[in-house]
Amino acid sequence: MQTTRRLLNGETLLLDVPDAAALPGSTTISVLSLDGVELEVNGGSSDDLDFYLSLSGTRLTEEVRLRDGEPLRCGRYGGDPASGWAFALRVGDHEVYGFTVPTMDLEELTAHLAQVDAEADPDGPALRPGGHVSWSTYRTHTVAQVVDLGAADGYLLDLRRTRSGSTPPEGTSGVQVRGGLLARSSGDERHAYAVLEAPAFVSYGIPGDQTDLDVVATSLASVTTELA
Repeated sequence: MQTTRRLLNGETLLLDVPDAAALPGSTTISVLSLDGVELEVNGGSSDDLDFYLSLSGTRLTEEVRLRDGEPLRCGRYGGDPASGWAFALRVGDHEVYGFTVPTMDLEELTAHLAQVDAEADPDGPALRPGGHVSWSTYRTHTVAQVVDLGAADGYLLDLRRTRSGSTPPEGTSGVQVRGGLLARSSGDERHAYAVLEAPAFVSYGIPGDQTDLDVVATSLASVTTELA
């Protein structure tokens, strides 16, 4: 099964998981640098936003307008006045959302986001930072994709855009498979995972509660991750 998903920086992932019964949905994650302060932003559906807010008991109770007139919905994270601001911006059929550090007030947040252009697309929103806002140099762009293998099996595929776009160095441990170099986490890891290294993405397959790592590794052996 194939799907495409736009990263928040505007690039598009072409993902092929041949043995997937379904690819139910994905969330994009990137980090903006606001004059040295980092702000994680997520892109997803309205259901993704609702789930994100429900985890912390957050409600978006206020609304302010950005420079282009777009409404930014806001609320204190977890309903705590001492916490940062949770926010959400509708972009086409998707939502862009996140929360700030406690020291950032609402005026500062809107001033920063006013320097970011948002572009809608069926495959997901893209952000174009400008002015004093840029992408973080310490974090990469990510897609979190759920993979349903059927019969209660499944895993989370955490796809991280590589910085150099180069193939893994010669001598890197792993097995060459259809989409790159496949390896497993060491036995010291608390949560076992499989990892697929390819020129454009490094992808981590994290088993679901009822799925064995062998099943994930077998699935990843046929996965390809490319820029569309």
